[in-house]
Formats: sequence, structure tokens, C-alpha cells
Amino acid sequence: MGSIDRSFAQEQQDDLVADALAPRGVPERVNYATGVLLDATDFADEQRYVRGRLARVLAAIDGHGTLAGLRVSCPLTLNAGAENAKPNTELEVHVEPGLALDRLGRLIEVRFIQCLRIKRWLADLDARPPTDAARLALIAAVRDTPAILALDVFARFVICPHGKTPAFAAGPFNATDYVVPSRLADAFELTLSIANAVRVNPNDPNDTSTELAIPAPRSARLEALRAKIGTLTDPDEIAAARRTWALESVLDAWPTPDPTDPTRLPKLREHARESDWDRVLLARITLPVTQASAGAFPTLDDTRLADPAGDKDLADNRLRPIVFNPDAWRGAT
Repeated sequence: MGSIDRSFAQEQQDDLVADALAPRGVPERVNYATGVLLDATDFADEQRYVRGRLARVLAAIDGHGTLAGLRVSCPLTLNAGAENAKPNTELEVHVEPGLALDRLGRLIEVRFIQCLRIKRWLADLDARPPTDAARLALIAAVRDTPAILALDVFARFVICPHGKTPAFAAGPFNATDYVVPSRLADAFELTLSIANAVRVNPNDPNDTSTELAIPAPRSARLEALRAKIGTLTDPDEIAAARRTWALESVLDAWPTPDPTDPTRLPKLREHARESDWDRVLLARITLPVTQASAGAFPTLDDTRLADPAGDKDLADNRLRPIVFNPDAWRGAT
């Protein structure tokens, strides 16, 4: 949120979510007429209508993912090649400025470089009681041969009210010092999460093997239709297959709430928890680790972390969903 007043820097529920997932009703605009009294609710409804219409069309046309920037890096050597080069002792993860679109069409904008420190995050988990759920989940997430720990960097849209300003007391109150936030910041949240693992053969109850989840751009059915296009040679058949794929993609694109919770969308493959549904994946970081014994808290493997060349980066940006217009004209210098 930059240098703005953080006096109310806490998340506020976004009423656009309920509007976007509402199963009934239609969007409504405020009708202005001379002599009609307006209150705060009317102005809030006006903002929600404009935000909701823009978000709906952005999500429908572009899907979700990174629009520009947001490069993630976790170099083992900071400022490699420069005179002030030094080891990345804290394993700092850097997220550069950029813009992303979440699944509801809300813009996630980061205006200056952000930093997450993996070693401090691991130290906090290690210091928790042995029965702590998050600590146990991290231990269980270590994968074998050779031992690694995969972490995902996610971005999420967050509304943060801030800037106290005097106002009339709301409700059954009698106060002369009542204040409310004067601004709602379209802010963001960056988090480190254990990479989700999915079963290799979910239809085989006897096979419990898992693999790290890779985000899927479309359903398996739509991917099969798209793959079929590459097997064809006849121009007419290619055109018909592309038409079928495009049509089915459009018909399949309407967002429907999770069947068990109508207040959210279903989680995607990359989401480990149901509450992660509105997070957008930016990068995956793979850490080489060791364990003193089975079930022990993992420690970083300094031998495999060695970086003689000074250019090793642990972050992989290739898995993230992206929104890309190949015809965008950006100019050149």
C-alpha cells in the first residue's frame, strides 16, 4: 500500500464476490433523479456496479493470471556480477512490480518490489509446538530422492480501508469522536505456501503416490479437443475442429460457485486449501533439504544450495497462468 496511512490497514470483505457468484437477479445501477435523496449505500452500489461489470468482462475475455511483470526470483547470490554481490543468506524471494488478474476479474497491482524471506518463514514454523498443524504439514511435504521442499508464491486481491476521517456515528451511538476510513485501497497479499500435491492415479484406490500439482488451463475435455487440432491435416477439418474447440471453451467458461460453498469458486489444482481459491500462482520455489530422521523438521541442504557460478535462481516462473496478447504494441527503444 506504499506510504499511505495504514491506520485501517486491515482486510475488508469485498461485496463484489457475492455479486459475481449470485445465482439469481440481475446487475442494478443507481437511478439518479432531481430531488432524490442519496445515502452512503447508493454510492457504494454505484461503485460495485462499475467494478462488477468491468471485472466480469475481464474475467470472461482474459481468464486469470499475470498480465504484466510480477517476475519472481530467489537468487542464491544477490547482485550477481556486481561489486556489491553477496550471498542471499535469508533466501529472500523478490517479487517485481506488475499486474495480475484474479478469477473474478479483479486487478492485483504491485507497484514496487516486494520481499519474502524463506529462512524466517521456516524458522517460525520450526519454533512452533511439535503438534502444530502447519509445522506437521511442512514436514509431510518433503519429497524424496533427493529430498526437496516445494513452495508456491501466490498473489491475492485484498481491500484495505485506511485514512481515518470524522463522520456521524452509525447505529445507536452518541459520539463526537467517531471516525471511519476515508479510502479503500485495492491492495494485495503475497504468500508462501506449501506446493499442493495431487494423486498420480486418483481412480486407483490402491495407488497413493502423488506428484506436485501443475496448473491446468482448461478441463481435460477441452484440452483433448485442442490437442485433436494438431493431429489434422485437412484445412476444412482443422477449421471445423477449431470452431468446435472455441465454441465448447466459450460454453464452458461461465463461473459457477463451489457446490459445497456458494460464497467461493472451486479451488484449482494448484490450491492446497479450499480458502486458496482466489489466489493467483506466481512461481514455484524448490528447496533442497535434509532430515535428521523420518518425521524431523527439514533443514536446508547447504551442499546442494552451493552456487559457484553466482547465477543460480530457485524460483520457477514457468508454471504461472498468464494473460497474453501477442498483438499488443509496446514499442521499442
